[in-house]
Amino acid sequence: MNDLNKTTARHPGRSLLFFGMFLAIAGPVLMMLLTFAAKILITPWYAPLLGTLGVALIFLALMRSRSIWRWTALVIFTLFVGFQWWVLLAMRTPAYTGPVKDGQPFPAFATTLADGSAFTQADLQGDQNTVMVFFRGHW
Repeated sequence: MNDLNKTTARHPGRSLLFFGMFLAIAGPVLMMLLTFAAKILITPWYAPLLGTLGVALIFLALMRSRSIWRWTALVIFTLFVGFQWWVLLAMRTPAYTGPVKDGQPFPAFATTLADGSAFTQADLQGDQNTVMVFFRGHW
């Protein structure tokens, strides 16, 4: 028996484990490359989807051969991918309702300022006119 067959026989599912870990990490890396290098700003649904596929492959590797390292990899990457899903779903923007019209009341909103204090539509009410300027971020 050659060395490759001996290694495969001793560690079944090792390629599944490594490929699963690669997929779980590939999503955020791809997201960073698209966002910062290519400046493509899209919702990165591919990141948690690739991560979920990676966790499934790690689980299959664990079923082929159980070890503490594979259990640890499964727990760590499951938490990592769960965080990706949470970020993706928690940071959704509200639905676009169209531009504000001249003479119409400003739509209700609530947000947090950079110093952590709350800012709502009530903060705009008063005796003087208010102008809100929105700067689109660029990185």
